[in-house]
Amino acid sequence: MVYVAVLANINGNLPALAKALEKIEALKEEGYEIEKYYVLGNIIGLFPYPKEVLDALDDLIRNNTVKVIRGELDQVIAESDPHAEGPDYIDRVEYPDYIKKALKYTWEALGHKGREFIRDLPIYLVDKIGKNDIFGVYGSPLNPFGGVVLPDQPTSYYETIMRPVKDYEILFVASPKYPVNAMTRYGRVICPGSIGYPPGKNHKATFALVDVDTLHTKFIEVDYEDEKKLIEEKIKKEGLPEELIRVLYHGKV
Repeated sequence: MVYVAVLANINGNLPALAKALEKIEALKEEGYEIEKYYVLGNIIGLFPYPKEVLDALDDLIRNNTVKVIRGELDQVIAESDPHAEGPDYIDRVEYPDYIKKALKYTWEALGHKGREFIRDLPIYLVDKIGKNDIFGVYGSPLNPFGGVVLPDQPTSYYETIMRPVKDYEILFVASPKYPVNAMTRYGRVICPGSIGYPPGKNHKATFALVDVDTLHTKFIEVDYEDEKKLIEEKIKKEGLPEELIRVLYHGKV
């Protein structure tokens, strides 16, 4: 059987991404034929490894292994003036101060080349897996960055979300951060969960494996608890807000 791996919400968390990619390689060794990866946005934005995350993804893109789209926080970086000398424009964005500070750090750390990488990313994912047409977006089909798809809702809710893209067999979204696998009369809505931004204290990094023929989906958890202390030390070393440490361990401030 052939699969695609679907990841989202890396949020500049390189250790979590590395563990996820390591797990994908282990699954291949177990016999899973994983032909490509999709990354549904928020690849950077909070944690202190934005350039390293881009380098890792760039290697996969060059090998035609991964397709990446922009997420909500990626869009903030993409909207900056290519000729701007600093990230002061972020002060005007409506986010809590700790997110603004993390985004400014990210803007500086990426440099001109990294910011161009983000600007070059598409907003939507349109592809075919097996005989199935798929559509992907960070938020929701009608609001790619500000839209939010909620987990644990009735089927009618997901049918409303799916209706604008009902010509596709699957809608991939990243906004809930929680895994979602909802079948509707129009098609299937799938959120792979979150790699780098834990949605809650007891939630591990999660990605999805989707069978390209049957569309059967399984969610794979990845443990990077041993690396969290290193991430915490990096946050402190770079002078980033203490709130990010609480997000790292608890999924919220």
